[in-house]
Amino acid sequence: MNLKGLPTATRCQYSCTPDSNVLLPRRQQSWYPVAALTSLKSDAPNAVYLLGTRLVIWQDKQGTWRCFEDLCPHRLAPLSEGRIHESGQLQCTYHGWTFNEQGNCTSIPQIADTKAHQTACSSSRACVKAYPTQVFQDLLWVYADSSPPTWAAAAAGKLGLPPAASPDIVHKGWELKRPWFQRDVPLSFDVIMENLTDPAHVAHSHHGVIGSRHSDHRMDISLQGPVTIAGFKTLVTPAAAGIPPYEVTFTAPSLVRWERSPTLTLNMVPTRKGWSRIMVTFVGPKDSDRSRPHIPGLPPLVGFMLDSLDKHIWLQHIMSSNPVIDGDTLFMHAAERTLYERGDHTSWSKQYYMPATADVAVMAWRRWMDKFGDTLPVLPQSAADLPPTLPREQVFDRYNQHTKNCPHCKAALRNTELAIGAVALLAAIAAGSFLVAAINAASVLPAAGALGSAAADLPPT
Repeated sequence: MNLKGLPTATRCQYSCTPDSNVLLPRRQQSWYPVAALTSLKSDAPNAVYLLGTRLVIWQDKQGTWRCFEDLCPHRLAPLSEGRIHESGQLQCTYHGWTFNEQGNCTSIPQIADTKAHQTACSSSRACVKAYPTQVFQDLLWVYADSSPPTWAAAAAGKLGLPPAASPDIVHKGWELKRPWFQRDVPLSFDVIMENLTDPAHVAHSHHGVIGSRHSDHRMDISLQGPVTIAGFKTLVTPAAAGIPPYEVTFTAPSLVRWERSPTLTLNMVPTRKGWSRIMVTFVGPKDSDRSRPHIPGLPPLVGFMLDSLDKHIWLQHIMSSNPVIDGDTLFMHAAERTLYERGDHTSWSKQYYMPATADVAVMAWRRWMDKFGDTLPVLPQSAADLPPTLPREQVFDRYNQHTKNCPHCKAALRNTELAIGAVALLAAIAAGSFLVAAINAASVLPAAGALGSAAADLPPT
C-alpha cells in the first residue's frame, strides 16, 4: 500500500512492519473482549494484556476508547503509567511525549526548534501502534491486528460485530440480566476454556455454592455437528429429574454459552501465558425477571437469598461469583503444570483418561485447540513457559484479581474501611471517656477519705 497518499493521522497506524502489526495468524484475527466497561477508568490510562501483548486503553475527548501498544517509542516506558493530558491526548509521564487518538506523536517537550520538532514528531518511529476498538454489549473489544488492510477495513466499517458477542442479544433481542463479573485467573487460556466447557465438574467443585455433591451427577454429553474453526456445539442431557437437556456451545475466539434459562454467558480473554481474564453474565428475554437458572431442589429461602443478591452487586460477587471462581482454580493451576511438565498441549489425549460421555465437550475443546488454536501466542509449549506455581493465598487473591477493578466491590471495601475507622474512633472516644471518668473517680476518693478523717476528729456536740 502506498502510504504517501494517506493523511498523516492514518499514516502512523500503517507505519509499522507487517510482522509487528499482527498478534495472530490471519485465520485467527478477530475481535477480542479485553475488559468490562465498568472496570475501566475514563480519566486515566488502563493497562491490559491481550494474546501476550501489553496494551493501554484510554478514552479521548469524544468519549471514544482507544487502544495502543503499551510502550512509549522514546525509551519504552509503559504508557499505562502516564496520564490523560489537558488536551485530551495520552501523555507519557517519563519525558512528556504526547500522542493523539491515532497514535501520532504531537509533542516532544525537549525539542525547542519548531522545524526539528515537526520532523521528529512526524517520523514513523515516533508513533505508537494503535488497534481498532469497539464497544458492544457493555464490553470493550479490540481487534487483534493493526495492519494496513485491517485499518482500511475498520475505516470502511467492514470489520463487523464481534463473533464472540452474545447471539441471544444480537438475534433474539435479549438483554444482560446482570452486569459483567470480571476476574483475572492464574490459568492459561487452553486450561480455563477446558473447564468452562465442562458441566460435569460443577456439582463437586462448586458444592454449596451452585451445586451439591449429593445430587445425581449422571449426564450424557454428545457432540452436535463437527468441530470447525468457528467453534462447536454439545448437547448435555442430565439424568437428574427436573433439569431439561441444554446446549453448551463454544464460539471462536472466546465465547462459551450454557443455553439454559437464562443463558450463562462467559467470555474468556487470552491475556498472557499462565493467565486469563474471565467475564461472566446471564442473558435472558427482556420480559423475564429471572437472572439465574432454576436449580431443582434448592430450598426456597436459599433461592430468595440468591435472588436478593442481584440488588447488591458487591454482595453477589462476595457470596457467589468469587466463590465459584475459587472452587476450581487451585485444581486447574496444579493440573496445568502437570500437563505441561509431561508434554505439550497436544499430549492431553495420552495424559487424560476420560471414559465417560460427560467428557465429550472437553474432548471437543481440545480438538479445536489442536487444529485451530495451536498458534496462539499465549499457548505454553512446556512447563518452562508458565510462571512459578503460586501459593494458595495468591491463587485466591481476590483483591488484585477482581476487587481493584470492580467499582461495586471497591466502593463496598471503601465503605467497610470507613465504617471500621468510625467504630475504632468511637471506641477510642469511649475508652477516653472511661479513662477520664476513672481518673476523676480516683481523685475524688482521697478527698472523700480526707473529709471523713476530718469529720472523725471533730469534737462531739
